[in-house]
Amino acid sequence: MTKRFVIIGVLTLSIVLGQALCVFAFEQTGRFATLRYASMEALREFNDELYLGGSLGRMLRKKKLMTVEAEALAKVEILVEKAQLVLDMFPDNMHITVVILADAEDVRRVYKQRYGRSARHIAYYSLKEDTIYISADDTSLEVISHEIGHAVVDHYFKVRPPYNIHELMAQFTSKHIQD
Repeated sequence: MTKRFVIIGVLTLSIVLGQALCVFAFEQTGRFATLRYASMEALREFNDELYLGGSLGRMLRKKKLMTVEAEALAKVEILVEKAQLVLDMFPDNMHITVVILADAEDVRRVYKQRYGRSARHIAYYSLKEDTIYISADDTSLEVISHEIGHAVVDHYFKVRPPYNIHELMAQFTSKHIQD
């Protein structure tokens, strides 16, 4: 009987720890960003949903990428560079992490674990972790460029601007990312 309780306890603890920790099997690192994702399915979904048209698409096509991993990373790298241009802010040594989660529920779960409160986010930028968490299902150019805007602003200022100003600059980034 005691052995059974020990086994149940160990299984319960591993489930709880597995849910509390974000374990990612895959990682791609570039100049401005590191992508982390638990499955190739999540990365493919992220990549498929993140459509770069116009001049951003031309920049991507010039790279002649061979894999989904390389293409997804290249898209994020292009967006970081473009966000810096839009904001006219070029922080030294900027590097962020983008964590690709399967869906909005996963984003909400991670947010609740990190901050102890519920939120209905499909993506968010963690200032403390220097990380964007994004739902692969809900990825769009507007969403990721908004979060990248937060990251650029965060890296640029030595003293963080007030939240409303931070938010305005992130909105400005997503509005003008395709200009």
